[in-house]
Amino acid sequence: MRQGENTPDDFAAGKSHMEDMSTGRDRGLVWVASAQLAALLLGTALWLLLALLIHPLAYGHLIWLVSIATILSTICTFGLGKTIITHLATEKDGKLVSSSVAVVVILSLIAGIAVSVVLEPAVGLLTIGLSLFSITVHLELAGRKYGSYLRAWVGTRLLCLLIPVLFYLLWGSITWILVGLALAYLLFGGRALMHLLRLRPDFRKIRGTLKFTLGVLGTDISRVSTSFLDKILIGKLFGMAVLGYYHFAFRIFLLFGILPQIMFFYLLSEKAARRNTEKIEKMAVIASFGLAAATYFFAYLVVPLAFPEFAGSVNAIQIMGLAIIPATLVGIKTSSLYTEGKTNVVFGSHLLALGIGIVGIIVLGRAFGLLGLAISMLALQCSLAAALFLLSRLGGETRKVVAGSMAALVLVGLVLGPIGAQRPQIEVDGNVVRGMGLAMGTVVSITAIDEDTQMAEAAVGDAFDEISRIENLMSATDHSSEIYILNQSGGAWVYLSPETIHVLERSLYFASISDGAFDPTVKPLLDLWMERVRAWGRLPTTDELGRALALVDWRALELDEDNGRARFLKEGMKITLGGIAKGYAVDRAIAVLKESGIERALVDIGGDIRGFGPESWRIAIQHPRDEYEWLEVIDLKNAAVATSGDYRRFFLLGERRVHHILDPKTGQPADAVMSVTIVAGNSLDADALTTLVFVLGPEKGKELLNSLAIAGLIVDSAGEIIVSDAWELKHQSP
Repeated sequence: MRQGENTPDDFAAGKSHMEDMSTGRDRGLVWVASAQLAALLLGTALWLLLALLIHPLAYGHLIWLVSIATILSTICTFGLGKTIITHLATEKDGKLVSSSVAVVVILSLIAGIAVSVVLEPAVGLLTIGLSLFSITVHLELAGRKYGSYLRAWVGTRLLCLLIPVLFYLLWGSITWILVGLALAYLLFGGRALMHLLRLRPDFRKIRGTLKFTLGVLGTDISRVSTSFLDKILIGKLFGMAVLGYYHFAFRIFLLFGILPQIMFFYLLSEKAARRNTEKIEKMAVIASFGLAAATYFFAYLVVPLAFPEFAGSVNAIQIMGLAIIPATLVGIKTSSLYTEGKTNVVFGSHLLALGIGIVGIIVLGRAFGLLGLAISMLALQCSLAAALFLLSRLGGETRKVVAGSMAALVLVGLVLGPIGAQRPQIEVDGNVVRGMGLAMGTVVSITAIDEDTQMAEAAVGDAFDEISRIENLMSATDHSSEIYILNQSGGAWVYLSPETIHVLERSLYFASISDGAFDPTVKPLLDLWMERVRAWGRLPTTDELGRALALVDWRALELDEDNGRARFLKEGMKITLGGIAKGYAVDRAIAVLKESGIERALVDIGGDIRGFGPESWRIAIQHPRDEYEWLEVIDLKNAAVATSGDYRRFFLLGERRVHHILDPKTGQPADAVMSVTIVAGNSLDADALTTLVFVLGPEKGKELLNSLAIAGLIVDSAGEIIVSDAWELKHQSP
């Protein structure tokens, strides 16, 4: 035998020694509670500190990446942590532990490498760190080494509080926050590797507990999904800013909802040792009501003062606080079901709750925004508690039927929910047909008035299809679009459709008459400000801005209209048609409606509006700083109107408003104007001119509009209204 190798007797003696270290139930409860409380407080301190340091958009993006790593690490842990806790008492040689650690290491390395390639290396590193830490703390609980369990949680969370913040202050990127988190978990999680040095793995040990382990794995995945899958969905469906506010509210819920975590981990260990915990459970339920009330008043009194940027989360926090009560019941019941070996009940219950949560996010989120998302989280916890108590009393066959129904609910929510979120809704009211949907990153509204409502319904549907076709053709993010292919081409010629060539030609025309104030090659700057700056939570450095500016030059976009192709003269250049494609899509939708024989119609794509028919349309022009105030009400007849403003797509970085309308010469968001409204014969021209004038500023913008005899209304940075000479449309104040 090699020196340092443990014998089965050594392991049995060590296990007996671990049992002797437990000095009683009360002390065990104190240690577990202290560990969970310290972990939660330190974890919440980290997220609250980050809420002060980075913008809500970067905050949301960070938790989105952390959520991905957390779900992956749960898969990599493979349910083996709880398997060890449950089966360690009957373990004779300790090889179940070493085998479990080996499996976790292998799976986490595979997942870490994969996510590093697909997403980001820092997320892969965090996945590995979380996996190793998870198996480490489960090993401590399995041996009832509550003191070590406490030290592991406190030590890790202290490092999580210090290292990521230090890295961010040094290098100013959420990537370094992820690296700091990964290092903290690896430093303590690496202790699990010692078991591989002591005993050789014997994977037959895992095979012997595989049925139980797979049940736990399914439960763990569904359980962690109820806490993190919602964040992944919210980030994708509602944007990172909404996710940032949602997660801030969720962290406050966790702060006051420490009780469910304490009860689950402590009761799991105590019930496995056949202890009576009924009295503690009753006290926990009573305490949960007090914690829910405390959450309500904390949100009302403290959050607006301490975190003014997150004051919009107050109502969401108060709703989530109510979820502490069912979450406490969930923790108590789950620990009982685990010790009874009923992992399938826990799995089925989480599956049901997950399905309800997904549907709630899509339906309630769309209807009520952040408040709806908070309600969906409360509904998830309530349904989970109800399912745990209900399913545990059902027979085997009935339980299988219910579980199958739950799986179908989740599948329907995942597959059909996003489709329903994008599908236009068409309603008929008398001779008026209204369609509402999402396209081109904004809300699309189409109204058609015709006595033949059946024909009008079909025409409105065709108009939505036409808008989707234009989006697929000219999107800068759709990998199959012509613009995306052109952006990836380097300096090679790319053959394009006549429509894309036409829109590019018009883009270059507006660039030429404005001396580059309108520039379709501004995408590198747009990516810098609207993606990287939001993710960093800081302004770009001079070098970062200079590198992006070097790739912006409309003169370096060459069009060969005769052969229908285009190319860049500088490698690394990219274009965006965001300042003109919506207008073209409106024009195409109008053409489809006219070709269908519609008498009168109006198309609105995110503020780009065009109408036709024998009667005019009343259009209100919104004030750029007060959504309930109108600047003008105009009569629009057989014409188009478009408005661009710094209030449509923006975020606040400290006190600075960062928006998507960028000056191609300075590389900065244009700041001389709040909004520009243009009335023209078609939407393409109106759309491009709003951006162009916004960048030129009020004086030069008015001068250009006068030279083109175009009607325009400009609100400068001081709120003063300037109009062009052609602004002679009839209007009235609201």
